[in-house]
Amino acid sequence: MSKNTTPLEKEEQIAFVAYCEANEICVVSTQNGFKMPKVAFNYAAYSRTLKNMGLSKGFPDLIILEKNKSKTHEVLFIEMKRQKGGKLHAEQEEWLQKLDDKNYCVGVAKGCESAVRILQKYLNS
Repeated sequence: MSKNTTPLEKEEQIAFVAYCEANEICVVSTQNGFKMPKVAFNYAAYSRTLKNMGLSKGFPDLIILEKNKSKTHEVLFIEMKRQKGGKLHAEQEEWLQKLDDKNYCVGVAKGCESAVRILQKYLNS
């Protein structure tokens, strides 16, 4: 089996955030994808604390705080995935559905270029 040589999700997200910053797009990252090492402290207790503070498994990676052209929406949520091999987990699908049900704009981006296309479509809508 050959190794997946496509860029990692974090590399794609870093590139997209840089694109947003260069274009003065207000973007914020959630900490859901951040992995803490399981050494040197009580990982289980820290995980519980983060959950109690509102960190929710499956919440989208990025929040774009910009109005679209028609001013019908002010927030876009993007879940980042690798170009090849990236799949949504059940918790991610649930969050995207919850947000969509509340009339928020959501997108799943397979890489930076996909995220830019989703952003441009949102801004021009």
